[in-house]
Amino acid sequence: MKSIAWCITGGGANLREIVKSMANIKNIYNIKITVFMTRWGYEVSRIFGVLPIVRNIASGGYYEEFLVEDEGMYYIGRLNLRRYTALVIAPATANTIAKIVNGIADNIASALYAQAVKGGVNVYILPTDIPSESGYIVTETPCHVDRDVCKTYNCTKCLAKDICPVNAITIIEGFPRIDLSKCIGCEKCMYACPFKAVKCWEKIYLEPRDIDLRNIDILKKQRYTYVASNVSELMEKIREVIENG
Repeated sequence: MKSIAWCITGGGANLREIVKSMANIKNIYNIKITVFMTRWGYEVSRIFGVLPIVRNIASGGYYEEFLVEDEGMYYIGRLNLRRYTALVIAPATANTIAKIVNGIADNIASALYAQAVKGGVNVYILPTDIPSESGYIVTETPCHVDRDVCKTYNCTKCLAKDICPVNAITIIEGFPRIDLSKCIGCEKCMYACPFKAVKCWEKIYLEPRDIDLRNIDILKKQRYTYVASNVSELMEKIREVIENG
């Protein structure tokens, strides 16, 4: 049975689509996936509501471990031994890309990359800051409250606050606010508010920095490294590796 090492870093861009695609790949091909997360990869996955899915993908079996930051360092030797068919880093933040292209390997994502290349294991990366055809980075917002809507209706009782299972919604100066240090992205608040004041996963468009684009170009020239421009392209490459690798 083939195994893939998959590292998730702390970026919300494409995260929900990536995790859904991970689950599909695992189910279709019956492969093992070891999930590595940076510290902020874990936090952002929680905020975006995908942690339960990721934990199901990496349920704790052999080569199906769920490892956060330093926990993963004890398993890096598998890449030196070529025990994985491939390493995937997706989403890969601009910070992760900068570390990689400058030869810094001081967190789990950059250390995995360094050891994969040394071991001759192909690496497939989807940067968060790679622009779309429009020239902009497309990302999503976590759940938040549009206080202007709240001010319009001036509710005496906040149904979104009452339904939150982790008490992440508090009333600040008379209106609700979501505490992202507690939020689990379950969307219950979004559906509970009859006035649609709670919004989740709104698309936003950001202008990429020149330095991040240069780093991506440098990364594309590295050995054993393939940089995808979108989730579909990344998954196509992973399917090719599984079927032909």
